[in-house]
Amino acid sequence: MKRLPLLLLLSPLPYACAQEGPPARVEVHGKAQQPDAAAAGKVVGRAEIAAYGDGNLADVLKRQSGISVVGVEVRMRGLGTGYTQILVDGEPVPQGFTIDAIAPELVERIEIARSPTADRSAQAVAGTINIVLRKRSASGREDKLASGYQRGQWSPSVSTQWSGKRGKLAWSLGAALERSVRIDRVLTEETTEGAGVADFARRLTETGLARNTRLNLTPRLNWTFENGDTLGWNTLLGLVRTQNALREDEETLLGAPTAYPDSAAGMRSHTANLRSDLAWAHRFTGAGKLSVKGVVDASRRRGDYLFLGTRPDGVLGLARAVASGADERSASLNGKYLMPLGAAHSLGLGWDASRTTRGEHRNQFDSIDGVPNAAQRLQDYTARVERLALFAQDEWSISEQVEGYAGLRWEGLRTGTDGADLARVATSSSVASPILQLLWKLPARQQLRLALARTYKAPLTGNLVPRRYTINNNNGPANPDFEGNPDLRPELSWGLDLAYEHPLGKEGTAALSGYAKRVSDVTTRQLYRDGGSWVARPVNNGDADLAGVEFDLKAPVKIGAAVFELRLNAARNWSRVRNVPGPDNTLAEQVPFTANLGADYRGAGSWNAGANLNIRGASTSRSVDGVTTWLGRTASLDFYWTRKLDHQWRLRASVANALGRKQRGGTVYRAADGSVVTRSLAWDGMASLRVGLERAL
Repeated sequence: MKRLPLLLLLSPLPYACAQEGPPARVEVHGKAQQPDAAAAGKVVGRAEIAAYGDGNLADVLKRQSGISVVGVEVRMRGLGTGYTQILVDGEPVPQGFTIDAIAPELVERIEIARSPTADRSAQAVAGTINIVLRKRSASGREDKLASGYQRGQWSPSVSTQWSGKRGKLAWSLGAALERSVRIDRVLTEETTEGAGVADFARRLTETGLARNTRLNLTPRLNWTFENGDTLGWNTLLGLVRTQNALREDEETLLGAPTAYPDSAAGMRSHTANLRSDLAWAHRFTGAGKLSVKGVVDASRRRGDYLFLGTRPDGVLGLARAVASGADERSASLNGKYLMPLGAAHSLGLGWDASRTTRGEHRNQFDSIDGVPNAAQRLQDYTARVERLALFAQDEWSISEQVEGYAGLRWEGLRTGTDGADLARVATSSSVASPILQLLWKLPARQQLRLALARTYKAPLTGNLVPRRYTINNNNGPANPDFEGNPDLRPELSWGLDLAYEHPLGKEGTAALSGYAKRVSDVTTRQLYRDGGSWVARPVNNGDADLAGVEFDLKAPVKIGAAVFELRLNAARNWSRVRNVPGPDNTLAEQVPFTANLGADYRGAGSWNAGANLNIRGASTSRSVDGVTTWLGRTASLDFYWTRKLDHQWRLRASVANALGRKQRGGTVYRAADGSVVTRSLAWDGMASLRVGLERAL
């Protein structure tokens, strides 16, 4: 690893240039996917993305088998941050990326892969979600004007997609602008029992108003030369402006109030993201194809935050002003060489080299009891990440009934972090990931799949930096500060996947799958006291076992001239952290159960409609230090209706979260002296209406 920077510049071998499409030889016919290779994944097409008129991709993904959404975090197999790999056009997203940063109108398809392939990063313990942006080459234009409505607030949006072709040049431009308004109301109850005079009971009501403006631009150019070479340029520009206002009122039922029972906070932030890539592909005479891609990625965030805390006597006790920001720059060069070896083998070799620099600062100034700048905390750090990956893979037609895929990927990672008052933190790691996949073609178009692979989860940069992030009010074991841990190691996983697929007519499918994984050096939370403050930090904590089953059904039903598509999927996940005594010793607050039941109506006339019921099971997870976190069960019902006005215009209306149920969660801390601290939260459920007018030329 000491020569990694040199290898990044001089490595002569071709990496798996992350593909814009699915892994090799995956085909989609009609509505049902009919993959004919061992390395395959599920594809969510454009029609399914657009059906419900969703304002964000998380709502699209929650309807897919085995995927759950907690807040804005998308989880495969129920596992939390860092276990699911998110890609955009096959490239990893920067830290801090949230899936709602991209408008659904600009997405062509979403690829979901539960098993890895060697030509993409192995940082995918739970799986990989690849968001492929729209890149139409035929001439045409699509426009959409829509608005959401929730609790008296309108959220308008407009988008357009142009594309054309002139000679050997194809081009497209996508643009989406949205302004959204959201009102949140959270009720928090806190109690302490068995701690003598410190016993208390409080109820806190938090009301928030968030305004967001999002702009996305996706220009694309693609040249095809006389010799068959192609050169493509793709760019994604995202601008997000956020304004939040928050007020919290406290009611003391027993004991003493918090330091600031009445408080208000405001936040403004501006975020800009730019990703641009240039890809060249050359097919050699006779056999073989070389593709090379260069990618530059830049992001910039600036934010201002003000907290005002009022003491029980009505006097302003704390005014906390925070100015923060983050800048990230990265450049990568990757390539892939494919060549046939006889009639049965397809060999691929590749490399991926990248360097990322991320700088963050957080300057906090506290005015306490009227004394300006009575305390301050100036924090900044710069992290540099160098990555090199090499891979080889072979797709093998073993016989007419058996397809095979074998791959080996080596990834080396080196990070260095330093700051104004921070000693340099340096880590290095490397992982070799063998991958084996087999596909048996059974009679009547049935298929059986088997996959064995090694994957890993690298620590997030923010979790490596030993910075203290303090909360504004009411620090406690159920509401602690957070601090990074420079000694964190990657989590390594061996996984086995098995799936059976059965076709139902020409367009229906039924699939039953299961998985088992062993994860070493799992990351759990450690809680400790530092003076008068409670602090949590991530630590490696031995091994964990994971297992699960999934069922996915799509069945078209025709009644007269009307066609219905019925959808049913369900997933059950289990996990056990060995060093944490049970019960509820699950990994990363894993969501144990998800299910979707839906139906779409395709009428012979000019209108269509559909509905989907999404259920996410309750989860409970405890740590070795006596902290248990839980998240309640949720049920969400969505509807949509479309009417074709003429050959160009279409009207679409949808209702999201029609049931409007509350979401509940919380934390319980049980100390050795028998005392119990409970913090429970309830988020108001809010139904929303969305109406849109669409035109396709």
